[in-house]
Amino acid sequence: MSIKTHRGFTLIELLVVIAILAVLVGLVVVVAAAMMKQAKSTKDMGNHRTIGQATWSFAADNKGLLLHPRTEPTSIGTPSTEDQIDRFWVAAHGNDANGNARVETVDGQQVELLSALEDGAAFQYIGDVTAYQSPLDETIGQIDQFVSGNLNIPTGRVRSYSLNAFVGVDWGADDWTYYETAAPYWFGNRGFWKSAAALSQVPQPANTMCSIGEQDKDGRNLNGWLVNPTTANNFVDFPAFWNDGKVNVSYVDGSTGSVKLESNALEEAWESNSHNVTVQGASMEYEQFKKIMLPGVIGSILD
Repeated sequence: MSIKTHRGFTLIELLVVIAILAVLVGLVVVVAAAMMKQAKSTKDMGNHRTIGQATWSFAADNKGLLLHPRTEPTSIGTPSTEDQIDRFWVAAHGNDANGNARVETVDGQQVELLSALEDGAAFQYIGDVTAYQSPLDETIGQIDQFVSGNLNIPTGRVRSYSLNAFVGVDWGADDWTYYETAAPYWFGNRGFWKSAAALSQVPQPANTMCSIGEQDKDGRNLNGWLVNPTTANNFVDFPAFWNDGKVNVSYVDGSTGSVKLESNALEEAWESNSHNVTVQGASMEYEQFKKIMLPGVIGSILD
């Protein structure tokens, strides 16, 4: 009669099995993280598409006029007109219909409330406050807490995106009338004087940026986003750096795309600056963004 013996794993064999399992678990975690990041990027792109399409739809309903990139009236020079204010895509100023402020000061920082989004001209076309927040944006607070009367309003942000400062304006970037009223700046800043209030004034809607992710060092994304059209490599604003070397954008025709960041120079400059910074190491990024500010008026997409 034969006797069968059952031999267990040796210590070495167990260690090998454990090592293999650890590698497999590590691979699963890496793949899952990559899939999650891709899903967030896809949702971010979807938000841009929603904003771009809202801009196009607004123009169709308003005799060709576009959403205005400002979020509050200008406080310097000629005041914003009622027509401009009515077209502000976000209403981060004044009070809502109940008399409550749309912007609160929390720990010394200006914080937009949900009413700033809901009372903006874009909201009836966007219809969902979550479309204003990128899932890649870690500075976004708990959305339902951004309401008037809440004693614990977060110091985070309620909005991830900004509109192109050159689109939807009557006479120039953001319709910031300081350039209009300060004579010494007239000549040096002539590149900012571009009118594009109506869709008919945007020569290339499919190549003209509408929305962009922005992580403003000063907190909320105030007014429109732009690079300086006349000073090389000058970033008046910085894009958000949360999408692994690229920046998602929408275009005025409702389409979407991405701008590739060629180096870390721009992000490194953002780490220690807020606005209006010349970044020599980001010349390629500057040219890419300048091309989509207002092609056909400010440079050309073919440059």
